[in-house]
Amino acid sequence: MIKLENVSYIYMQGGPFEKTALEDVSFSINPGEFVGVIGHTGSGKSTMIQLLNGLLKPSSGRVLIDGEDIGSKGADLRALRFKVGLVMQYPEYQLFEETVIKDICFGPLNMGLTKAEARQRAEFAANMAGLSHTLFEKSPFELSGGQKRRAAIAGILAMEPKILILDEPTAGLDPRGRDEILFKIRDMHKRMNLTVLLVSHSMEDVAKLADRILVMNGGRVEMFDVPDKVFSRSARLREIGLSVPQITNVADRLRKAGIDIPKGIYTTGDAFRALMPLLSEPLPERRENA
Repeated sequence: MIKLENVSYIYMQGGPFEKTALEDVSFSINPGEFVGVIGHTGSGKSTMIQLLNGLLKPSSGRVLIDGEDIGSKGADLRALRFKVGLVMQYPEYQLFEETVIKDICFGPLNMGLTKAEARQRAEFAANMAGLSHTLFEKSPFELSGGQKRRAAIAGILAMEPKILILDEPTAGLDPRGRDEILFKIRDMHKRMNLTVLLVSHSMEDVAKLADRILVMNGGRVEMFDVPDKVFSRSARLREIGLSVPQITNVADRLRKAGIDIPKGIYTTGDAFRALMPLLSEPLPERRENA
């Protein structure tokens, strides 16, 4: 569904402030895959996702969506943006209508659907995003931070994209709001058979959710593999300014302290399953000094 072939992107090409953001990037993402995208600031993540949505065109190379070169002359970028939904960082800044339901309906109406059809899609999308119907007639600016994120995501889902790209969707949220948004993203991925790209600085989030993890470094693909194989290269991740999940560091310290737990612990669920059998073992008898 998504394929990049030797893609490079240069900002202000030919000018005195020319900067290469992506250099010779190639990878493929399968339909229905959940891909986590990580990398330090300036690694090329944001440029790459804007190329996928047609907001930018590559300086060289090709970006293909469903086999179509979206940078070619005559490519239908309007249709592409209905197919590839992009939720930018702090998506509440995308909200602008008088009411929440009008905001969610905006995309479907722009596609040429009737008001009734747009409303039907909006209600379904709001339900998928976990947004209560009691909020429909409120101004989007009256919502909490987490509710605004849900409304922005619902506005993208209402256009029924095949690909959903989320750029730091939990940035600035409290722990509860963050967990709720991530749960809904995982739920939507499964129930709607979406291809999802989640850009995140949280190693824990991508470890829990992603089928594969794309690691960007200096405008190039550093790694693209399943979480186990990516996080097993912890030394290299640290060299490029990243890390492994915190629970992995805890597990490594426990292992060094002599506790027999397996490698490959990247989520709290992994740690729970590894530690519970040890916690259920009887404690050794205490010997009193004679």
